[in-house]
Amino acid sequence: MIKRRSLRLHLLLLYVLLAVLSGIVVPALSVRLSLAAFQKYQFERRQADLEALGDSLTALYEEDGGWTRRRVMDILHPAPQWMGMRLILRDAEGNTVFTLGPLQMGEMAKRRHGHGMMHFSQSDVRELTNHLVIELTSGEKTFGKLEVDYKTPSTRFEKDFLSYLMTYTLAGAAVMIAVACGLGFFVAGGLSRPVVKAVERTRRISHGEYELDPVEPTGIREMDALSRGVEELGRSLSGQEKLRQRLMVDIAHELRTPLTVVRTQIEAIADGVWEASPERLRSCVTEMERLSSLIEDVESLTRLEGDALALHLEDTDMAVFLEPVLDALAPLFERADIELRREFAGGLTVEIDSDRFRHVIDNLLSNALRYTPAGGCVEVRLLKREGEMVIEVEDTGIGISEADLPHVFERFYRADESRARVTGGRGVGLAIVKATVEAHGGTISVSSPRKGFPDDRRGRGSCFAVTLPLAAFP
Repeated sequence: MIKRRSLRLHLLLLYVLLAVLSGIVVPALSVRLSLAAFQKYQFERRQADLEALGDSLTALYEEDGGWTRRRVMDILHPAPQWMGMRLILRDAEGNTVFTLGPLQMGEMAKRRHGHGMMHFSQSDVRELTNHLVIELTSGEKTFGKLEVDYKTPSTRFEKDFLSYLMTYTLAGAAVMIAVACGLGFFVAGGLSRPVVKAVERTRRISHGEYELDPVEPTGIREMDALSRGVEELGRSLSGQEKLRQRLMVDIAHELRTPLTVVRTQIEAIADGVWEASPERLRSCVTEMERLSSLIEDVESLTRLEGDALALHLEDTDMAVFLEPVLDALAPLFERADIELRREFAGGLTVEIDSDRFRHVIDNLLSNALRYTPAGGCVEVRLLKREGEMVIEVEDTGIGISEADLPHVFERFYRADESRARVTGGRGVGLAIVKATVEAHGGTISVSSPRKGFPDDRRGRGSCFAVTLPLAAFP
């Protein structure tokens, strides 16, 4: 079973891990670079000292005309720069003239300064690891060479410097790790706190508390986006819950009305109050047909919104498609004294299922006819916009209120105007239209521009726009 840890603990452990790695890698790299720079400095300084010693020995040889052991010892007295070195002076034939090493240097120091000032052991001799040879020349003649063996570090000062460097570096690393862990504790808390609040708010949403008070911004863009997302989720679920409740009420109303009529008439016939006349029975059939039509609409909407819908798409010239549809409906508009205008751009071909898309146009025009008063006008426009085909159906009817505009395509939604302003008699017409258009890869929108009545919440007229992608030709 996976052990669960809090986000704060995860972040804290991550900060501690990064701090420890930084406290190891950074100091180690710093010490390595410092040692490399210090060793380079030692080498260059020692090289300069030995070259100066070579110049002194050359001057001594030229002055005396040969090697004098006492004079050489005066030059090679146990100065600090020769500590920890072994110096061998050889003549031109390679014979040893003078040797000075840690043991001999210690004896010389004792004789000059007394006991206890310097001490060198056999280990100092064994640890001499670096070897240099300096040729001693006068003009073009080589009269000797100086061989030098030394170790790094070779003096107490150098050893103390490296010891202090390591000590202070380790102390700095420890302080850095401690500070990073402390900061990590507070940073982890600051990052995890909005997430914990978001989890708590989602838990409240799951218990039905959809209306949440907004939280104060944290200053972290992602965390603020998470908080806003939770708030929007709550508002969306609240709206969906209200819609569900309204949906249940509307469905119950739609089912109750025909069933009540049928039940009342059948009971009256059964009790002998009414005769089973053809008119009574025909009224019952009408109500049953209304109920069946509602069920068919719901089934159609379910298929359209699901994955079970099969479309038979064909390349269709929309101007050619729309002409007979409008011609068939023209008599209805004439009878209602409503002008039906058309404005079609040619050469717009899209892939549609003609039978199903015919229902889209019929529904939009039926709504426009139903809610446009006599003397009004309905205009159908076919045009190309931004590489897509657009069908606009605009009327001069009573318009749609601002509160209803976002909901006109929701199933069973009705505006207050006569319970069916923009959604048809049963409240699923435009929901079917939207699902059909989206199944074709298009979109549908509605607007109700204000053309007057500034004190009225409704616009004057409405405009439905269907957008479909144009067919691609090889």
